[in-house]
Amino acid sequence: MNARLKGRAKLKSRRKIVMKKLLAFLLLFKLSIMEATADPIKATINCTIHGQKKEANPKWLPAGVVLYQIKNGEAVKIASQRPDENWNCTFKVDVKEGMFFISRGGGKGGIFFPHVIYLKTGEDKKVDLFYTKPVSLEFDSCVVDQPNAETKSLQAWTIAFNKYADAAKRKPAESYKKYDELVKFASSFLKTNKTTNTYFNTWLADKIDTDVKYFRAANFFRFGRLNGRYDSSAAGQSFYKPLYDKKIINDARLLRSEHGMELLNYTFGYWKLKEGSTTEQLVANLFSPENAAEISNSSVKVAFLLYKMPGIREYEDFVKYVQPYKNLFTTTEQKALYQKRYEELYLFAKGTPGYDFRLKDVNDKIYTLSSFKGKVVVIDMWAMWCAPCLAEKPVMEKIAEGYHDRNDIVFVGVSTDGLNRKEVWKNFVKKKGFTSVELLSNHTESIQKYYKIEGIPRFLVFDREGKIVTVDAPMPSNSEFKKLIDQTLQFNSEK
Repeated sequence: MNARLKGRAKLKSRRKIVMKKLLAFLLLFKLSIMEATADPIKATINCTIHGQKKEANPKWLPAGVVLYQIKNGEAVKIASQRPDENWNCTFKVDVKEGMFFISRGGGKGGIFFPHVIYLKTGEDKKVDLFYTKPVSLEFDSCVVDQPNAETKSLQAWTIAFNKYADAAKRKPAESYKKYDELVKFASSFLKTNKTTNTYFNTWLADKIDTDVKYFRAANFFRFGRLNGRYDSSAAGQSFYKPLYDKKIINDARLLRSEHGMELLNYTFGYWKLKEGSTTEQLVANLFSPENAAEISNSSVKVAFLLYKMPGIREYEDFVKYVQPYKNLFTTTEQKALYQKRYEELYLFAKGTPGYDFRLKDVNDKIYTLSSFKGKVVVIDMWAMWCAPCLAEKPVMEKIAEGYHDRNDIVFVGVSTDGLNRKEVWKNFVKKKGFTSVELLSNHTESIQKYYKIEGIPRFLVFDREGKIVTVDAPMPSNSEFKKLIDQTLQFNSEK
């Protein structure tokens, strides 16, 4: 009997153990599900702006604050905030750890971003931003309360690097000397600024290596020396010789600096210049995605193409320069950005039917793209407040005058000033005496919305059937503009 009771007791005990393990398993499973479905842990930046006293003008608010993050070799804008009535604003960002810049809206008043902070998951940082005048282009200073060791190192490096760069810009004749001083400083800085964060230490070393290389390339292009007399000597040739090393453009370390993509731009530009290119060809090359073909490192190539994609306005250029490397876009984010730009540009491919707008002229007569069927249509997107637009207007009018005896082409101006300014616009057009067909649109609607036009002036050309020739033509002041029109007229007449 005792044996039976003992057996039952053991069995009961085992059942309890099994049940406890099962409950523990279910609890862990539930927690893992909750963790997977919960919002990502964020880091927080609480900003307070200091400057002109609020009491002096209660209705005046300081400019907004913009947050940038280092991604793929550049500083990418990830958020912007307008301050509240107490001059405060808050940013919440998903981050494991990384480098961020804080700038005033419309800022970046210096050569480079001056205000830096390093964030890690779960950190809650208070930041005080100061500027002396409302017209200041950038915050005068940025004070991070209880900064982590990483932020302290980055702030020290950023301040020092910007001083060296500014000195090279102000005194070009001393730039070689400043570069040598920067190299020595960088070596010493890395030895004395190690933290307990081994990931950050490696990352910082990569960034500094890139920044130093960037100084050399930017010394020619960004510090005001292009076409100058300072680099014609043998010393100058020797100084820039390292830029010919192709290892520069294939070094993935450049992705860890905000200067990485610019380093690529300037390196390619220097190669082009030494090939004997004209200044015009050089400038065009600096903004071209075609240089991706020179890059063999997949990570750098994709980063460079992502950097260039927003500037690609023609579907044909996307197909030529980006599409061949589609298989290199491997992450979810990369694939999404590739597909988004592809779909945007596909709508604007040459030969695609143009958007059939419906807008009124100064006499309230309605015009559509289809109403010009049988004519080549040249559209000028402009606004009364846009100085570059108004500078191109007389050139466009003069070119249009050269075709006044032809009935197979029409020049159309589309103002984006907004329908609420219709009377002001009408008076402006009549006062200026514009001879083109002039139409009015709201700035977020019609043509500019369909073609995602973010900046003006912008020029679009359509053939006699209303199909796209280009939605980003050269400006009228560029000789290529008239060549394009003549080619379109000739092509259409030959069909």
